Formats: sequence, C-alpha cells, structure tokens
Amino acid sequence: NNLIEDLKHLYNVAGLKGQGITFLFTDQEIKDENFLEYMNNVLSSGEVSNLFSREELDEIFTELTPIMKKEFPRRPPTPDNLYSYFLSRARRNLHVVLCFSPVGEKFRNRALKFPGLISGCTMDWFFRWPKDALVAVAQHFVADFAIECEARVKREVVDLMGVIQDGVAETCVDYFQRYRRSTHVTPKSYLSFLTGYKMIYSSKRDEIGGLADRMNKGLEKLVEASHSVEKLSKELAVKEKDLAVASEEADKVLKEVAVKAREAEAVKAQVQKVKDKAQALVDGIDEERTVAQKMLDAAKPALEEAEAALKTIQPSHIANVRNLKRPPHLIQRIMDCVLLLFQRKIDLVVVDPERPNCIKPSWGEALKLMSRADFLSSLLNFNKDLINDETVELVAAYFEQEDYVLSRAKSVCADVAGLLSWTKAMAAFYAINKEVLPLKSNLIRQEARLAVAEKDLAEAQAELDEKQREKDEVQAQYDAAIQKKEALTEDAETCRRKMNAATALIGGLSGERERWTQQSKEFQEQIGRLVGDVLLCTGFLSYAGPFNQEYRSTLLGNWMQEMKTRRIPFSADLNVTKMLADSTTVGEWNLQGLPNDELSIQNGIIVTKAARYPLLVDPQGQGKFWIRNKEATNELQVTSQNHKYFRNHLEDALSLGRPLLMEDVGEELDPVLDNVLERNFIKSGTTFKVKVGDKEVDVMKGFRFYITTKLANPLYTPEISAKTSIIDFTVTMKGLGDQLLGMVILKEKAELESERTKLMEDVQANKKKMKELEDSLLFRLTSTKGSLVDDESLIEMLRTTKATAEDVQRKLQVANEKETEINAAREEFRPVATRGSILYFLIVEMSMDNGRCINQ
Repeated sequence: NNLIEDLKHLYNVAGLKGQGITFLFTDQEIKDENFLEYMNNVLSSGEVSNLFSREELDEIFTELTPIMKKEFPRRPPTPDNLYSYFLSRARRNLHVVLCFSPVGEKFRNRALKFPGLISGCTMDWFFRWPKDALVAVAQHFVADFAIECEARVKREVVDLMGVIQDGVAETCVDYFQRYRRSTHVTPKSYLSFLTGYKMIYSSKRDEIGGLADRMNKGLEKLVEASHSVEKLSKELAVKEKDLAVASEEADKVLKEVAVKAREAEAVKAQVQKVKDKAQALVDGIDEERTVAQKMLDAAKPALEEAEAALKTIQPSHIANVRNLKRPPHLIQRIMDCVLLLFQRKIDLVVVDPERPNCIKPSWGEALKLMSRADFLSSLLNFNKDLINDETVELVAAYFEQEDYVLSRAKSVCADVAGLLSWTKAMAAFYAINKEVLPLKSNLIRQEARLAVAEKDLAEAQAELDEKQREKDEVQAQYDAAIQKKEALTEDAETCRRKMNAATALIGGLSGERERWTQQSKEFQEQIGRLVGDVLLCTGFLSYAGPFNQEYRSTLLGNWMQEMKTRRIPFSADLNVTKMLADSTTVGEWNLQGLPNDELSIQNGIIVTKAARYPLLVDPQGQGKFWIRNKEATNELQVTSQNHKYFRNHLEDALSLGRPLLMEDVGEELDPVLDNVLERNFIKSGTTFKVKVGDKEVDVMKGFRFYITTKLANPLYTPEISAKTSIIDFTVTMKGLGDQLLGMVILKEKAELESERTKLMEDVQANKKKMKELEDSLLFRLTSTKGSLVDDESLIEMLRTTKATAEDVQRKLQVANEKETEINAAREEFRPVATRGSILYFLIVEMSMDNGRCINQ
C-alpha cells in the first residue's frame, strides 16, 4: 500500500504538476516480489494499471485540462487524450534509479521475470573502489587527526589503510573459493574502519596517557615524600632540643608558683578571720534590727491611722481655727498637747477660771505654731525619737480628761479633730519606742564597729588580691610554659608520627615504585606504538568477524608484515584480545558462558567493541546463550523478525534503554531496522531520536542491539555486511572440546565442575579487586593536595590496601594451586571430550563433501 501511495505521489508531481522528480528504489525495500511488477510497468510503458481510481482520475483531468489546452489548443480534452497527455508528462519528468546488488541469484532471477529492469534501464556497474580512491578517502579522514608519529609514518598509515581494505576484499574472494562462505567489504565498511580508527586511537591515547600521568604523579609524590622524611628528621632533632629547654623552664616556674601559693594561703587565712569577725557583727546587727522592726511594726497601724487623719487637715482648716475669736476649749487643749510634743514654750500653769479642773491653755503660743507655713508638713515629718518620758507625762494629764476623745473633737471642730488622734498616737508610739531606742543606740555602736571591721577586711582583701595577682601571674607563666611544652611535645610527636608514617609509606610502596617506574616508561613507548597497534586492532574489529581463526591470523600477519615493510611502529608481540579487553572482563565472559578458546574471546571482543551492531552466525547457539547471560541483569528483551510484537519490542528497547536480542533471522533483515542499524540518530535537545518506519522513537542510553542466526552458512548481501558486524560464532574444535569436557565432568563428577566454576568466580573477583585497589591507590596518590606525609588517612589506606592486596595475592596463589589440581583431575576426561569434538567436526566435514562422494 505504501508503494502504491508513493507511485501516486510520483505521478502527481511528474504528470500533473510537470515537475522533475527522481524515484530511488533499492532491493532492500522489496518486501514483496509484486513490487517489481509495478516497477517493470513503469520502466516498460510508464503506466501502472489501476493506479488511480475513477474519482482520482476525474480530479486529475479537471486540473490538467487548462494545461493541455494551453500547450495543445487544437487537441480536444477527451478523457483518452487527457490520460495520454498525463502519461507523457509523467514519462518526461519521472526519473527512476534502481540500486540492485548483483550478488547471489536474486538479481538474475528478477531480471528474467521482469525484463523491463534491464531493457528500461541504463546499466551502471559500480566496482569496488580502487586503491587510489581508498587512499584519498583515508587522507581526507586522517589528515587533520592528531597522531603521535612522524609525518612519514602518518603517510604510510594512510596508504596502508587503503591496502588493508583492498587486501580484505581479495581475502573475501579467496575465503569464498576455499570454504564457500560469502563475505563482503564495501565502501561503507571502509568508512566505518576509518571512523573506528580515530575513535579507538583517541580512546587508547587518553587511557594510556591518563595511566601514565597518574603513575608519574604518583612517583613524584613518592619522591617528594622521601625528601619530606629527610626534612622531618632534621626538624625532629631541633624540636627535641626545644622541648628539653621548655621542660626546664616549666620546672623553674613551677617552684615560683609553689612559693606564691603558700604566701597567698597565709594571707587568705588572716582574711578569713577578719571576715568571720565582721560576719558575727553583721549577724548581731541583723538580729537586733529584726527585734526593733517587729516592735515598730506593732505601732505602725496607729501611726498610719494618725497620719491618715493628719492628711485630712488642709491649710484652710488651720486658718479657720486660727481665726476663731473664741475657739472651743477642747481645741485649745489639743493644741497644748501639740506644743508639748514639739517641746515648744507654753504659758505658766494656772487653773482655767472657766474650767476649774483644767489648766489654762496656751492659745497664744498655739497660734504662733499654727501660723508657721510648714506646720502641717512638720506634723507629718515629726521626729518621733525626740519624745521623752516628761513629754508623755505632761500630755497624759490632758488625755485623762473625759472629753479628750475623737468623737468629741469631731463634734466641736471636725476640721482639726485629726490632731487629737495624732497626739495620742505619738504618746502610744513612745511607749514602744522607749524600748527600741536602746536597741537603735546599740545598732549605731555595732555599725561603727562593723565599719572598722569592714575597713580591716578591705585592707586584708586587698593584700590577698595582691598575693593572688602575683600567684596568678606566676601561674599564667607556668601555664604558658606548660602549654609551650605540650605544643612542642605534640609538634614533635606529630613530626615523629609523620616521619614514621612516611617511612612506612615509602617502604610499603617500594615494590610499586619500581613497577610504576617501569610501567611509566612502557606507557611512553606504548603511546609511540599506538599508531600501528590501533590500526591492527581497528582492522581486526572492522574486518575479521566473518572469518575463521586461520584467516584472522593470516590477515593480522599480512598487516604486520606490511607495517614492518613500511616501518610503522607497532608492538611485535601484540595480542589483540589483551589490548582490547582485560583479563578480568574476559574471565567474566567465560563465567557467563562464552567459551574460553581464542576465537570465541575474539568474537566476544568484536561483539562488544565493534562500531556496528553485531550479527552472530551462531548455528550452535553458544553466542546467544552468552548474550542472554551477559545481559540478564539489564532487562534483556528477546524478539524475532516474525514475532507479532516485533515492532513494539524494538521501540520499547530503544525508548527504555534496554538491550535487544533479535534471534534466528534469515538472510534478509526487515527494512524497518535500517535507520537503527545505520545509527541514523537525530539529535533533539539533549536526547536522540530515530525513525522506525513512520514513527520517531527516543534512543536512550543503554540500548544495545544483538542479532543472531542459526544458519550455518548464510548468504548475506553486501548491504547487510555494511550495516552490521557479521561474526562467525561457529564452534571450534577446541571450544567444543572444552564444552563437552564440562558436560562430561558435570555428568561424572558434578562437584568437581561446581568447584571449578566457584574457583573461577573467586579468581575473577579477586583480580578485579586487585585492580580496583591499585586504581584507588593511584587515584589517592595523585589527588592528594600538598605533601603525602600530611595525609594520614592515605597512609592508613595504604596499610589497609597492602594488607588486602597480600590477602588477595595469597588467595590467588591458593587458587592457582587449586586450579592446577582441578585441571589435572579434569584432564582425565579429556579424551572423551576430544573424541566427541572430532566426531562432530567429521560429520560437519562430510556434509560439506560433494555429491559424488555421497553417491559412491
């Protein structure tokens, strides 16, 4: 349906709009052979039967009529004429480009069934790129790429890249002639090879350069630590001398402190005696003051009442009384009592003629007293301590009279009746105060003695403070001396600890120092050889996958020989597997089910390191088994091309960042995979998208794609070879022998095989731990700021690392011994496994023999 829609669009653009358009159609897009029927018609006659419906043709004719009239005014616009005109415009403007691979039988069969593919096309046969083109392309890619080598070497590398591509193409032909296994290299493979070289070279250069830098910095730190030890040794000698002097000074000051302390204690005892005496006086005064206060508090209500009565008397009231020509006799007597209390002069005592039982009042003197401006205030502030027995005795005669009561005074003259209460209150207060006065006198004397005692105390305290000050000064000197001594002691101890720790550090890293020095030199040499080593490894990853072990070794040998001839630096003992994967990783692969023979390990490296997604030729299923175990923890999604949810599985794996295993494919791959296989990822913000069919899907980090086939000798097109890394995972005799050996032992001695598996796991874990410990140690050495001797945590970590490393090394030695024992026990069953492997490969070889032998 999509092809029909595309053809309609082509004809509308070319026939209706009259615009030139090119239709590019490749054999990878032929999902159905009927597609070629349409293309045959287009190429032969330019007409595709029943392409448009009647309604669609009517619309086309309606739009095309004015165009045809303009070009052919005399031609009538009949449907036949319009349709012919439409086809002629389409033939003139439509350009069809077919891109078919000549490999295999398909192209020949299609050309026989659809002759228009040949007769309607101009054949343009593209051969492989010549060597000059290959070199020119390599020069374009590598010219501005920084490689640490001479200009001559770089020119030779560029030339060798073309030679490698050309040589692999010839090897493909030879491989097919010998083993009837079809392999292809294409220009796209070459471009991938060039890109891979740059990526791997940069990666390895950074990796080795980083290791070299870390080791050089580590060595610099160790040299610096050696110098620090010498410096610390000299500093420690000086500090110990200073410490001895400080100890003597501290002892001398301590003696002065003892003398001053004894003097201060003597003065303190004297001060305490004076203080006790003063405290006794204070306690006696407080006791007497308390008794007096209690007595005075008893009279306080009457006094307050009298004072309240006085406060009711206003100056106007006094003025009114003073202006009376004949004041009441009681008022005059009250004023006589006031005069007596104020100890003022009174008239001679005579009997009052008006009241024979009373003394004649001294009203004249009373008027003088009341005339004073401060009369009322003097009443309120009256000094009650001036009252004596005589005064009280004199006023008592007035109090004894019957009418000398408050009620009578209020009835006579309410304005000054409060004076009566005041006079009686003063007399009553005196009755109490005469007992308090001796106490007050005694308090005054005691307070005088207390003042003298406090003065003596102050003088004694001043003397004590002086002695304490002297003692504190000497104590401060002693504390300073002790602090200085402690600081020097701590400084010397720190210096000694640092020196001991640095000595331990240098001693502990003596072996590493020699090894790192050697490795640092090797790294520099290795960087110089990277130009050739990476070329070999990249060529291996790009081209070696489809070949067997023999041809892989031949290719590497030929490339090495070319390098020797061209004097390109490379490692003579280069092992591709060791350069591209460390032993720990390979050990993990073996535990996950990858056979441990050389070919299988190389296949594992190509699967994980190649620039293109791997396609595993895996008739025995061992590659698929390994991938399932390897990606089990990463939520591996397994699917197939025929699965009804294949498209959903692909989209989920892309968008969720999960590995995808597409198993059991045939000789063709679904075109929907093209953009994924070719990594046609579109950057959108910080993420990538890829077009899957007509839908854009996010590509998340973590997506990996594995393809496997059970076909023993599939015939893949060059296009598939260019899009994927085809890897021959066919079992080898050694690999099959090892697998059969494991199965036999599992049957005969299951505990031996489980012990071996456990031992392999332990060995790999210990090797991994050793590498992590060394990396961690190097990182700490290079990231430490300042001197190593100042970082005690690093020294402690070194101690732990060395102990752990020794323990791990001991475990590895034990494991090696145990592995030797297990392997010796396993080898007893080797003949059975070898026989089974030989039988299998004999049967395989017999199936490959020709029909003549079978007929015989």
